[in-house]
Amino acid sequence: MASQPSAKDPTPGPNPDEAHGAEPIPSETIVAMHSDPRFLHLRRTLYVFVFPMTVLFLIWYAVYVAMSGFARDIMAIEVAAGFNVALLLGLLQFVSTFGIAILYSWYARKKFDPLSYELRDELMGVNDKKEEDGK
Repeated sequence: MASQPSAKDPTPGPNPDEAHGAEPIPSETIVAMHSDPRFLHLRRTLYVFVFPMTVLFLIWYAVYVAMSGFARDIMAIEVAAGFNVALLLGLLQFVSTFGIAILYSWYARKKFDPLSYELRDELMGVNDKKEEDGK
């Protein structure tokens, strides 16, 4: 049995226009949303997380690859029975990838989601429809 998306789920249904019973969003409205201070803040908040995290991960990966190619003696050092530095750093690549994904999920839920839901609802006219239904 498929579960219904929650009220705060930003994922549209099979047809986004039918999901809210709305007409297609006019392009002027979309362009106006791009200059909205809240949207600019949302985009800036995303960049503040994504760019530094991407740079750090790429540096970490490049160091791992460079060490694999040019520091074979260091990578061959055994740290535990059957585990050398190369294997340990390779496993830490996976750990750091999952760590970044978990951190991003937390960061997005706390920083992006509330404002993105508000902007989405405003753009699609959901708040207007709620007010009309309440009258």
